[in-house]
Amino acid sequence: MKLKKLKLEKDLEIYRHAIEKHIDVLLPLEYLKQGKVYGYFNEQNEICGGFTIITKAPFRVLDSIPNFEKFKNDPHLNKTAEITGVWLSKKDKRKFASLKFWSNLILTVMTSKKKYFVYAYSSKKTGLQNIYSRANPEVLFRGETKILPGMPSPDHESVEVIYRSRIIIQALKNPDFFIKRMIPKKIRNPHTSQKSHYENFESTIMPITDTLAQLGRSEPKVNR
Repeated sequence: MKLKKLKLEKDLEIYRHAIEKHIDVLLPLEYLKQGKVYGYFNEQNEICGGFTIITKAPFRVLDSIPNFEKFKNDPHLNKTAEITGVWLSKKDKRKFASLKFWSNLILTVMTSKKKYFVYAYSSKKTGLQNIYSRANPEVLFRGETKILPGMPSPDHESVEVIYRSRIIIQALKNPDFFIKRMIPKKIRNPHTSQKSHYENFESTIMPITDTLAQLGRSEPKVNR
């Protein structure tokens, strides 16, 4: 699996239509052009995954929050980036492919000059919830978001922020995150239940908290 930085419009078109099938959102082409887009390609040179880092505001995930307008001039947003379009094909989640994918995403975040990274995921995507929770994020909003270009309908989402300084600490504290991506699931636990974790996702709407208003002014301590 090879990682490529996508710059040509034709490559960005392939990427955004590929991820639409998995995240149910067709990211606008112009939005992708203002960020750094990375695509993963298999041995057949077919796109099988990717992610995007948007480094300049406005950020889609924050604009999707109801009544976010009053926070748009917060100077700490200059130290913020958005992670979006994260996707890895299920058939390519084997051996070290998944490990390589997440390692590259983490490395990209760690080498960025930004301190804070915002992202969102649908309540239906419990797998992403489990992955992002490893970085000890702060919840900015949880509930029904506004409809943005590329979205077919409103969605119940969790909008969160992670701190770059926490990521390496959490990676060292949770080595099983990488172990689980190196060893097939059936070998780790052949009796693992296939029951959905949807019921564990909080369904209550959480308004914007002081976390966003105070973004960057006093970083919370890492839970130990």
